[in-house]
Amino acid sequence: MGSAAVRARTPCGNATAMAEAQDIPEIIKGIVDVPQRDVVLLLEVGYLYMEMNRHDEAREVFEGVAALIPHSEVPHMALGHMYFSMGRFNPALKAHQQAVTLNPEAPAAHASVGETLFFLRRPAEAMKSLDKAIELDPDGPAGELARALREAHGLGVFG
Repeated sequence: MGSAAVRARTPCGNATAMAEAQDIPEIIKGIVDVPQRDVVLLLEVGYLYMEMNRHDEAREVFEGVAALIPHSEVPHMALGHMYFSMGRFNPALKAHQQAVTLNPEAPAAHASVGETLFFLRRPAEAMKSLDKAIELDPDGPAGELARALREAHGLGVFG
């Protein structure tokens, strides 16, 4: 799954939006070959658990998907979103950074790293991540998010 897969951040429809945002093969190569629709369904289940505040179950689902398709940044982005929503910014940063490691061309991962760094009061590092997101996705949703975060920082939103 590529970086466009993590553009939508609303809980329901996340995995479906991820699948529609790019050309994902019908079969995803991982530890075992998995039909793309099954991966999407698993991610959707994780987001539903997250929305129900059943974070342990959501974490288990996302970690399971990460183990199933270890080359993909997508389940790490989901984990990062979950931790971020809980206010657990250090684990969120770690998950988003793992997503960047797995796919350095994922603009949404860079934008999420930047956003999380702002909440950790590390604005200089945040700006670098946001610049990378804008460079990778100048006219897309990740670039738009990165520009909005930069603007919010300029207005003093993050302190």
